[in-house]
Amino acid sequence: MSMLLRRISTALSLGLALMLAGCVSASGGMATSNIPVEGRQFEVIGPDEETVSWWSIDLGIIGLPLSDPPVDEAQQKLLDRNDGDALINLRYWNDRSVFLIFVTRQRFHLKADVIRFTEAE
Repeated sequence: MSMLLRRISTALSLGLALMLAGCVSASGGMATSNIPVEGRQFEVIGPDEETVSWWSIDLGIIGLPLSDPPVDEAQQKLLDRNDGDALINLRYWNDRSVFLIFVTRQRFHLKADVIRFTEAE
């Protein structure tokens, strides 16, 4: 009986370790602005940042998002929160954390300077 319990305990421990084991990856980039600002007068309101996330199911190389990635939502939150017109000096990165082997949490981080266009004098 103790051999059976030992095997069950080992199998449960191994199963739990596999389910909780995950991996994390990240990627990033930069952009000068989210809309063309060349030749337009503007004032810099200040820096801000936002993080949004969504879940997906990953089956090997096939990823199935459970919702649309809310990238535009991050941009709009920055503009709304600061009453801005555009973003400049954008820095962004994505990271993903895998849970329970197939379930993945995707995050999108956005840092930028918020600007407001001014009338030409």
